[in-house]
Amino acid sequence: MPKNRPSSDASPRQLPLPMFGGRSNAFRAGMLARKDAVREALTHGLSNCGLSREDVAQEMSRLTGEHISRGHLDNWCSEGKRDWRFPAEYMTAFCIITGDYGLVAAVLDGTGQGLADEETRSFAELGRAIVEERKIAAKLRGIKGNFGI
Repeated sequence: MPKNRPSSDASPRQLPLPMFGGRSNAFRAGMLARKDAVREALTHGLSNCGLSREDVAQEMSRLTGEHISRGHLDNWCSEGKRDWRFPAEYMTAFCIITGDYGLVAAVLDGTGQGLADEETRSFAELGRAIVEERKIAAKLRGIKGNFGI
């Protein structure tokens, strides 16, 4: 007598669970591969900052508390060193030292998010305040209307 009896019902017993809540489903597989864009942004930032790679590496080491050498920078920028990836935790130091925020823009490209300078942030804050002011004015009109004012 067999121990495992075949089930008469062949339907699955467990419901499939959504893995990512739907937000990432809008992106095609590989759409956000940023390796080449990051490498290009690193190279551009280093070549346009006016500092040597040794100086950038030394200052990055000082700011991050991690040992970063010119060799690291060279490997992160080299097309032949595909396995070398730039660590995200160094991004802030790199951008501050080089004065180039193209690296952050390269990482965010394709996400619908982006960088904003001080003036743009001020305009956005003004816009939010105007929208809030209009909501309050509409609410006040409604309340006044209840009193016939």
